[in-house]
Order: sequence, then C-alpha cells, then structure tokens
Amino acid sequence: MENNTKNFLVSTADFAFYVGDVLACTGTTNLNTSLEVTTEEQEVNAGKGNKLVYSFKYGRKLSATLEAADWRLEYLAMASGSKITEGMTDVYKLGEHVSLTDGIGALSAAPVGDVAVELPNGSFVTVTPADGKIDLTAYGLTNEGDCARATYRYNRMAKSITIDSDTVPMCGRLVLDVDKHNNKLGKVGSVQITIPSYQLNGNFNIELTPDGATSTSLEGKALAVENDCCSEGNVYAYIKEFDETASAISVLEIAATPATVNLDMTGSASATLSVIGLKGSLYSPVELENAACEFVSDTPSVATVDGTGVVTAVASGSAKITVTYQGVSDEVIVVVE
Repeated sequence: MENNTKNFLVSTADFAFYVGDVLACTGTTNLNTSLEVTTEEQEVNAGKGNKLVYSFKYGRKLSATLEAADWRLEYLAMASGSKITEGMTDVYKLGEHVSLTDGIGALSAAPVGDVAVELPNGSFVTVTPADGKIDLTAYGLTNEGDCARATYRYNRMAKSITIDSDTVPMCGRLVLDVDKHNNKLGKVGSVQITIPSYQLNGNFNIELTPDGATSTSLEGKALAVENDCCSEGNVYAYIKEFDETASAISVLEIAATPATVNLDMTGSASATLSVIGLKGSLYSPVELENAACEFVSDTPSVATVDGTGVVTAVASGSAKITVTYQGVSDEVIVVVE
C-alpha cells in the first residue's frame, strides 16, 4: 500500500561554499556531512514539591561538520582564512635515492643550498653540490653499486597557503544537497540546506593513515542573518525539500480571496481572485497557481470568470463563483451594482 512507503536521506551531502557571490569551493566526495541544532534551556521550578512549571528555551545554535575524503588545498584555505598563492617556491626532496658512479651521483632537481646525505652506514653528512651533482668520494663510496639518500631544498611551481596566528577563518554561504530515496520508488527527490552565513571555526583535522585515503574534517557555526522576509526575523538556515514525483501540491482545503467581490458597472468592473492552499498545522499556507484551479460562475449573466481567476461584471445582481483545486472547493460571492 502507498501508506507503507517511506522516504530516506541516503549517503552524504555534496556542498558548495560561496564567499560573497563567488563560488570558492565544492565538495562532492564526502565521508560525512552533519548538522547539529542545539538550544539552551532554563527550567523554572515552583510550588509544592518544587515541581517544574515552565521551561524557557533560548540560545539556539546551528553547527555543521564537513568531512571530505578527497584532498583539496581549498579546504584548508577556507578553514585558515588564507588565500592560495601560485608561483615558484622552495620545497624539499626527502630521502631521494641517489645511485653513485665513481662516488658521484646526480640529483633529480637543482638543489638550493647544501645537500644533507645519509650514507649507507646510517651517518649524515652535508655536501655542497656542483652542477646538480654530489661528490661522495671523500667518504669512501667509490665502488660500483654504491648509493646514498639525499634530502635537500629545490625550487618549483606550487600552490601554497600560509597558516598564521592572525588570519580568521572564512565566512560565506554554505549549500548542502542530499538525495531523497523511497523504499519502493528509489530516488524521489532531494533536500537542500542553505546556511546564508557559515563561519568555520578555524579548526581542521587531516588524517594521514596507512590503510586509507587522507580525509579533511572542517567544523563551523551558522551566524544569524536578517531574513528576506522581516516577519520571520533572523535565520540560521533554510531547509528545502524537492519532490520529483509530485506534480501538484497536496492540500486539505483551499481559501479563495477575497471572499466577497463587489463590482461597479460604472467603475471597477473586474477583479482577480487568488487561491491559498492549507496543508495542516505544520505547514504555512501556500499560494496556488490560478491556472491549476477551476473557476465556475453559477450566474454568468451577472458575472463571468475565466481560467485565470479574473471575474468580470456583466449585469447588476449577485453570483457565486466556485473554485476547485484537486477536488477541494471554496466559494466566492460576487455582487454587481
């Protein structure tokens, strides 16, 4: 039966992070994406037995954690507040294997400064290179097959960020998107969460493990911003659900407005109706498309109505307009003078 079907949010969410109106970073290979909403509580106990008579809720907060399986320098730039730079920079070769011929070995890159060399006996020496080569004959490495390991700086193109003590984490708009599946129908839609002002807390964790890919974990909080609609006050996030299987909005009842239309043959001879759908106590009223509704006048000789809800006066008298949407109806009285 249809009533036995259930919807689930599966896998983890993709995310996009905007700084201003510019897309700074996306994450589509995530291990975990989670939201946590917490509210402080102040209890009031009074009366006989010091019973709980009221519980005051305040200080709501929203936190988000992003854990990405893939490696992107942008993740660290977001958390540290450091912009990525590109250009030539000093980097290191660590323990490069160098084969020796008559005690001389060629390095794979042009070193900057001296080269630290680990000899076969485990001791370390410092050698000044010449033309990208190191001479280890002074250490008795003159036999065929001798080798050593070299650690040194060299110069190459790289992307880099700087983690300093002063820069604050980035703040921007975070968008999360996750698939919605049904146990009988498969994928049926998606849920999208938008946090208009998301500030990372500056803490991040890079897991380097021998048995899996490196992951990066970022954490942050939503900052309250003034909503587009002043009546809703300040907001932390918007959660929107998209259903790909439903083409019409399901409502319990409708309300056509205005309930009474007064038309004057000598002045305002027409008016347009609007239709509101009511879904239940947990839902706000939703404005329905007039094109999806049916409008019928019981006395077209007094007032007519078209498919877009426009009522037009014809002659003095009264008429009743019946509005129907998905089998649910309401009535509007039209008075023409």
